[in-house]
Amino acid sequence: MKRIGTTAVVLTLLSAMCLSGCSQAQSNAVDTNSPSIETPSPTPLQSEVPASPEPMDEIYPVSTQEEAAQILERAYEGFVQEVTFRFTQEDLPFQERSILLQNASNEGLSARPELKYAYALECTEGVEGTVCKISYMPYKLGYPNGEPEGAVEINTLVELVKAADAALSEEEIPIVIRNPELLVDDMQRALQLAGYGYILYTLNSDATAIQAFPSDSETIEQSVGKIQEIQSIAKETAATILTDTMDDEEKLKAIYRFIVENTTYDYRYYQSPDTLPYESRTAFGPLQNGTAICGGFSWAFRVLCEEAGIPCWNVTGTGAGEEHMWNCALLDGEYRYFDTTWDAGRPDESQWRYFGRTEEEISQDHFWGIGQKELIQGLTQS
Repeated sequence: MKRIGTTAVVLTLLSAMCLSGCSQAQSNAVDTNSPSIETPSPTPLQSEVPASPEPMDEIYPVSTQEEAAQILERAYEGFVQEVTFRFTQEDLPFQERSILLQNASNEGLSARPELKYAYALECTEGVEGTVCKISYMPYKLGYPNGEPEGAVEINTLVELVKAADAALSEEEIPIVIRNPELLVDDMQRALQLAGYGYILYTLNSDATAIQAFPSDSETIEQSVGKIQEIQSIAKETAATILTDTMDDEEKLKAIYRFIVENTTYDYRYYQSPDTLPYESRTAFGPLQNGTAICGGFSWAFRVLCEEAGIPCWNVTGTGAGEEHMWNCALLDGEYRYFDTTWDAGRPDESQWRYFGRTEEEISQDHFWGIGQKELIQGLTQS
């Protein structure tokens, strides 16, 4: 049986995201007066468990991958569990038929990623044709075979990230997803925001658990040790730069000022990338070494915001023609955007160009990665 969207593929994508470089170029200042968009009050999503699927009992003749993709798409929409195909090319070997159907499935899910709850396709030789048995993630069906034992309940993307970060030493965290409206791609992208850059998280094949893999260490235990060091340094730093009398805007300014005053861009990324330490991609760079690339700047801003009790997320995309990472944080009841990388070396607050930008302002020279805008909307409206 071939898995649709295997763990190996997901981990490759996550590793590429974590290890990618970033832009340190500082573009011209954006100075618009566009109004900010207030964060709407979250409304719990309501969705009924799909009704019993109507069977697709007929035998479906196909000759091309495109035809098969359309039929499988219809099956996935209706949660049909079995479809039989008859190939017009009767002498086509079973293995080639199976590969064509797997490719058709991948084609359909690529075009319709909201259907990725169909996670496995098993092809067998039947009396009347090639039989495809389809497996669906149980969160879309109400867990008809029971819920995982000891599972953490997940209603929002925020809860998913928190579930991962709350169990850093666990290699697998059982979960029950209560909100069937959550999309697989959104959940996978949300999990990229857990682990502090040292642990890669992904859903398992049927989304009944979160799986953890070390990103730079040989073991999870070593990764957890690095994370605990970051948390300790962040706590000490926050105690130095923040006070109980500060409001959130003052805290954000103190955090922003600390990073841009004390962190230089790590030019080894350009000059000698093989010598660039992994720490420069994480909060260790700014908080301990005083040098980092954009990922390190972004993670440092986020962990200090966590210490301040301010919701904050990493955002990935491109800037100045290169992969880049910045932040989205809550300021005075509205989510705004921050880029300490592009303001590094500017201690004077009046010179800051990327503190508390609106979405419209930041979008002038920061470009969202695939699915990032939808992800941030999902996180900030949870």
